[in-house]
Amino acid sequence: MIFPDKLTIRDVTLRDGLQNEPTFVETDEKLKQISSLIEAGFVRLEVTSFVHPKWVPALKDADELAQRLPMSYGVEYEALVPNQRGLDRFLQSNIHTALFFLSASNHHNQANLNKSTDDSLEEIKDLIKKTNNQGRKTVGAIATAFVCPYAGVVPYSEVERVAEQLVANGVTELGLGDTIGKATPRMVYEYCSRLAERFPNIPISLHLHDTYGFGLSNVLAGVQAGIQVFDVAQAGLGGCPYAPGAPGNIQASRVVEFLEKQGIKTEIELEKLKKLDSKFPQLVRASETVLKN
Repeated sequence: MIFPDKLTIRDVTLRDGLQNEPTFVETDEKLKQISSLIEAGFVRLEVTSFVHPKWVPALKDADELAQRLPMSYGVEYEALVPNQRGLDRFLQSNIHTALFFLSASNHHNQANLNKSTDDSLEEIKDLIKKTNNQGRKTVGAIATAFVCPYAGVVPYSEVERVAEQLVANGVTELGLGDTIGKATPRMVYEYCSRLAERFPNIPISLHLHDTYGFGLSNVLAGVQAGIQVFDVAQAGLGGCPYAPGAPGNIQASRVVEFLEKQGIKTEIELEKLKKLDSKFPQLVRASETVLKN
């Protein structure tokens, strides 16, 4: 078995963790939490999405947040970029990395983005090129890379087809998403190892959920397949609004503890994470109270 000395853990709480919440967390509060995450040791943070506020009200402060992010040496911020307008906003920010999001499943892509997967690939082709030309990093984030809530298991061949086009278009990293948490460890290992073999020079990240309690087992399967970057959220917050039954993200403190006990360093302080586990749900509940009053 493979047990690397170190892995990178990316926090996605501020974007994926909050996007499905019915309340808006104030920008000042988000900035405080970002500082806490950096203090805990995170060096990659997915902080917002440049989507239209009508579709994701919880992230309506993307532009303000992006301008006020604390600059810290070695810390990279990332944001989801859905279209040309979103890219224009992204390029006006200090955020390092753009995530271009689409689904391996055509059914989910239609529900989520109201277009086919091939149409999405064609649309983001030019966006990736423009982002690279500006010296920013680009991630091709492939949702429903294992199982679709509408169509069931997604064939590996379709995931590889989408990945091939993303790489050909210039992404500097690929991300595989188990959007509804129904992937098995065997499926994660097979898809990830085959994709890593197909693209040996492209880093691959893994975005997992824990619907059936397979979350940590899937982390281990990803490690064995050579994955170096794993997405987590504080208190297991998150979920996709266009994926019925999607649970929250795998919980940051559980993943870090799981890896550290096997001698895999993450450079993240576990005790600080455990405190954040209680702070984030309180933050959301406090925002709900403010709205009600």
